[in-house]
Amino acid sequence: FPDFMSDTNKKTKGIRLGELDVFTSGTGSGKSTVIKEIVLEILDKTPDMVGMVSLEESIGDTAQKFIGMVLNKNLSEENITEEEQYEGFKKVFGDERLVLLDHQGSVSDESLVDKIEHLALMGCKYLILDHITIAVSEGAKGKTGNEAVDSIMSDLLKITKKHNIWLGVISHLRKVQGGGATFEQGKLPSMDDIKGSGSIRQISFDIIGFARDMANIDEQIRNTINFVVLKSRFTGKTGPAKQARYNHETTRLVYHDSDTLDFEVM
Repeated sequence: FPDFMSDTNKKTKGIRLGELDVFTSGTGSGKSTVIKEIVLEILDKTPDMVGMVSLEESIGDTAQKFIGMVLNKNLSEENITEEEQYEGFKKVFGDERLVLLDHQGSVSDESLVDKIEHLALMGCKYLILDHITIAVSEGAKGKTGNEAVDSIMSDLLKITKKHNIWLGVISHLRKVQGGGATFEQGKLPSMDDIKGSGSIRQISFDIIGFARDMANIDEQIRNTINFVVLKSRFTGKTGPAKQARYNHETTRLVYHDSDTLDFEVM
């Protein structure tokens, strides 16, 4: 994982082919940014292809965010020339190792699983599914609810093992009951908070949760993501995994240790 997840690396020993890992957090807590940072790290540190299935984003929006990240610029707030954008595009997509799947609204039944396997057959050694909640929202193979989740998780594990790939799956959380602090207020999730059937917890090799206090009056706290390793089949190590801070100017995440580091604009 990227440097801002160094404590996660210590607990999990990083990413391994042949494994399916789950990432989970509350709405708006930074899942998309964390996943894109992981993709950029893989592209930078390996010669391999990466495939992404983003069911909440168009491929155009996904590409734009990647371009801004590699340029270290916030494209929603800063005007940059077409030439600059093209330079960013070449950095991310120039060697054709990042493949964005245009799902065209097809998020139900086995067609999505087939498309994910097609990415593996194309040569993608690392795959991202964002997110499984939408993937099963209309059922899988005629199943609904937990049966649908069980079915698609089983199929995804088979693809992971058959093609010896790494698959990162994003999963949403259940709503907090009882009026306590919510995940959007910085509450770290537990495995029991993961939305869907127990197969998500059982099949996954690593489960990484994170949260941020989105409405905190302190801007630094609002921009801080707290990580927790909920499961690591390889090492057995779990627990809090420190923090990362989001920089609005660069749209990037940087490691933050609340005991020793202060946030600095990069």
